[in-house]
Amino acid sequence: MIRRLQPVSRLALGALALCGVACFNTPASTVAPTNSPMASTLPTEAKSNNPILKAVALGIGDIYYRDLGNPGYDVTHYTLDLEFDPDPNSLVARVAITAVATELLHTFNLDFGQLSIDRLSVDGADAEFARVGNEVTIAPAKPITLGESFIISVEYSGIPQSKISDALPFEIGWINTPTDQSYVAAEPDAAHTWFPANDHPLDKATFTFRITVPRGTTGAANGTLVEQIPTKDTVTWVWELTSPMAPYLATVIIGAFDIAVDTASSELAGIPIRNILPMDSSLEDWPSLERQGEMIVFLEDLFGPFPFDTYGIAIVDGFKGALENQTLSIFGSEFVTEDLLIHELAHQWFGNSVSLAQWHDIWLNEGFASYAEWLWVEHKTTGKEFEQSITAERDNLALLPSLVPPGSPEPNDLFSTSVYRVGALTLHALRLTVGDDAFFKILRTYVDQFRDSSATTLDFITVAITVTGMDLDPLFNRWLYSKDIPQLPDH
Repeated sequence: MIRRLQPVSRLALGALALCGVACFNTPASTVAPTNSPMASTLPTEAKSNNPILKAVALGIGDIYYRDLGNPGYDVTHYTLDLEFDPDPNSLVARVAITAVATELLHTFNLDFGQLSIDRLSVDGADAEFARVGNEVTIAPAKPITLGESFIISVEYSGIPQSKISDALPFEIGWINTPTDQSYVAAEPDAAHTWFPANDHPLDKATFTFRITVPRGTTGAANGTLVEQIPTKDTVTWVWELTSPMAPYLATVIIGAFDIAVDTASSELAGIPIRNILPMDSSLEDWPSLERQGEMIVFLEDLFGPFPFDTYGIAIVDGFKGALENQTLSIFGSEFVTEDLLIHELAHQWFGNSVSLAQWHDIWLNEGFASYAEWLWVEHKTTGKEFEQSITAERDNLALLPSLVPPGSPEPNDLFSTSVYRVGALTLHALRLTVGDDAFFKILRTYVDQFRDSSATTLDFITVAITVTGMDLDPLFNRWLYSKDIPQLPDH
């Protein structure tokens, strides 16, 4: 919901960030699956005669998406074994989830919808469970004690499909294209449609992907390709992601693709850069790709070291945009442009390495990545042209009616123009106020302090105030929580 403009202090921002710990709004289908357009297709299952075991939504504490994520444990690793048959797009899968209990657990929840659960066990022993909609409540054979590590194994199957999200005007999740490609674009709330998960950025984990597909088909995923295991009819592609990742950033790319290593960009950036391209195409078909290495070096100078072991993009059919899946952004073929390449690359720092603690703080992802677009323009042009373009954009945005404050977008409009562009203007206003040296020190300190974890708007403001010693609450209040776009500070 939109908050009315009020004086915002760091204390007030902290209260906003924490209120969900005790407790998408209830009317939104993203947080109330039974009200979803897909409610009639969501499974209702019980593998238990225990009258106490009921599937209930607990939630990890998100203010907007109250049912996403689950308390009581931290996932440390997912191992996904996926056997995919492109005809008829059927999936037989098993996930092994390694977790540590953060409290005594007689029961606990997973987020998982759409696909059928064939078997569920905890530490090798079959476990009772009940599922309603996207919530699976599990009763292990014996309670799990505080600090105990345990492994949840879920065998499941079905035809993975996309879903409707209130936050976006198009479907997300597992996408099967008419051209026999399959890929996953799950932001913000679709990871649990294709694998059981603690589906919130507050619980990040490392991943292993084992994708078994027919011979002649490529199976790609986040991270580094470590093995290919052929049989007579299939190939299993094994990918390892060694840095923690929010579940919504997990992806697979299946179909007629080539894995193209960009040697020149890899040497420049100092990390392997591999791109997943449609079969019989090449890097030369998208000239902007040759600048990825240069872009990484440029952003490292501003934000600090690249946070992961590898990078690249996948170009898929029918995707109307680009998405920053960790280490493997996905692009529709007509969207491979410099501005979107730098935008999704910047997300590897802002959104992926430093993830959201609350979805209402989405400007921390999109505002920062949008500002990286402007920084790239500044890098390629003169300072005067850069300032003129930002001022012109500010003036054009001020003419638009009904822009929501970027710090509190509607749950059904998380990815609004304001979140992206006014969020970026907020950062430019901060830069003009504190000066270049302090501004980029703020960004590097923020990235370093919250690397591989999650952060809130309060966390960013606290870093900015600590670095500068300035009272910046009024600036953030004006830019993040007002319906009117302020004038940029003089400099």
